[in-house]
Amino acid sequence: MCYNILEIVAYGWQGVMRVLLKEAIGEFLTYLLVELNRSRATCEGYEKDLHIFTAYLESGGRENITLEELTPELLSGYLRHLTRERGNQANTVRRRITALKSFCAFLVENAYLEHNPAANLPRPRIPQKQPRHLQQAEVEKLFAAVPEDESPAKLRDKTVLMFMYYSGVRVSELVNMRREDADLNGGFIRVVRGKGGRFRKVPLHGRLQSQLEKYLSGAPELVGDHLFCNRQGCPISTDYVHHMLGEYAEKAGIAKKVTPHMLRHSFATHLYREEVDINTLGKLLGHAGIRTTAVYTHTDLKHLRAAVNLLHTPVKLEKELFITEEQHE
Repeated sequence: MCYNILEIVAYGWQGVMRVLLKEAIGEFLTYLLVELNRSRATCEGYEKDLHIFTAYLESGGRENITLEELTPELLSGYLRHLTRERGNQANTVRRRITALKSFCAFLVENAYLEHNPAANLPRPRIPQKQPRHLQQAEVEKLFAAVPEDESPAKLRDKTVLMFMYYSGVRVSELVNMRREDADLNGGFIRVVRGKGGRFRKVPLHGRLQSQLEKYLSGAPELVGDHLFCNRQGCPISTDYVHHMLGEYAEKAGIAKKVTPHMLRHSFATHLYREEVDINTLGKLLGHAGIRTTAVYTHTDLKHLRAAVNLLHTPVKLEKELFITEEQHE
């Protein structure tokens, strides 16, 4: 059941507050997809996080609550549930609380509620960490782990790995990449993000261009409307990319867990260390603001040592500065 402004005036606040929570969540998700033009992946993320909230309510016998029952006390209880009973990490709790805050703000903006019950709900702070990435030698080991001459599927897999590293695309952008988005003549790829057709152009690295040419000629049966397809002609899934990457990382002898996002971080970190400025890096990554890109400005002790040495620090002072470096590493 949905209400427009005229119905709000006619029924008053008491009538509107009888709207069920689940109905309002459905309208909120439609609003994100249709009116705010958020990507389907973003909407699915919100849906998943709000489902955790409704599951919490159902576990307490409150499966059919109305919007007027959304109180600050109820939401605070949910926050305690996430941290104490579910044991969620700070970044997970923050994401789920952010989804709930966005939903409650939507209710107020659309006159379903007069006051926002989540206005003062705290979100845990997340300590900023340098994104996990692969060293250049590990990237090469990963590529070498794929015997591309065995089958078209192996040729595709190696091209996928090289594509992620040399373009820095998100895995969701990769699986949605269409054949027409790879302009080999122009020397760039067109990365579309979201339902509204927003896109950025990323220049093709020479090595990636050569690999794409090999893939397009050597595995034409795996290229359809989408650039990377399975044997049935359907685009490969994000789950497939995660699984495939994990298998080749293990085969390459890389001990750490390797994810598609780690390849994106490797792309960004390696470029930053080659002195690519942060604004250019943000454009390549498709970041909306510079604050997101700034995480790559944090570097490790090895690069801090090199930076300090540029000042011709006296040997004695240098030893004092880095005397505990081994202990911290």
